[in-house]
Amino acid sequence: MLREMGVRVWQPAEPRPVDQPLPEVPVATDFVAAAASHAPAAGPLVAKKQAVAPAPLAPVPAPPPAMRAAGGSAAWQLGAAQQLYPDAAPAAGARWLVLAETPASALDAPPFQGDAGRLLDNMLRAARLHRAGTVLLAPLVRHAATGSLAEVHAALSALVAQAQPDVLLIMGRLAAQALLATNAPFGKLRGQAHDLHGAKVVVTYDATYLLRSPADKAKAWDDLCLAMRLSVPAA
Repeated sequence: MLREMGVRVWQPAEPRPVDQPLPEVPVATDFVAAAASHAPAAGPLVAKKQAVAPAPLAPVPAPPPAMRAAGGSAAWQLGAAQQLYPDAAPAAGARWLVLAETPASALDAPPFQGDAGRLLDNMLRAARLHRAGTVLLAPLVRHAATGSLAEVHAALSALVAQAQPDVLLIMGRLAAQALLATNAPFGKLRGQAHDLHGAKVVVTYDATYLLRSPADKAKAWDDLCLAMRLSVPAA
């Protein structure tokens, strides 16, 4: 589980509860560095029972290049979404849409390139997303220009409508604040469910930040646990 994320934690704090009771997910108890092996986590999969397998996702068109934040804030560019882990069993798990705050230099790079990409891969594998379900990843890049967020929300709304994710994970403080239209401290945005374009949203740290601040990997795991709970339909 958390050992793929490269941090040792004995008792991570449980995430704050959301409005409705949520199904339980396994809680990791110990992590050690294992980035090179990508060893899968032990234990049963959190399976999403479906009578019919979800329809295959069509290729997602790239959004318009100019996507700017409101109020004179920085502009945001949403990269083309791509499906991760094509060998996973889509009918056995949930559908995730991951929006990852990414440096501009990595916008068109392979999803798991570099140290940040490898850490992102380890995080998703710790949540067992490489084994079941469907994961779409779309990069978010922050630019210095100013303008309106209308275009990015239009593109994101279309992506959510097409992908129909069970949970939307926003990785990155600035991206989360921009998309949720709030200046609230990041700590207050974490640990709870939000709604964006009809999707259940969880926010967490981006991989580049976690490389600089590895002590927050345990908090990121708490966020992933919350996202896993939200992605499982209530009985």
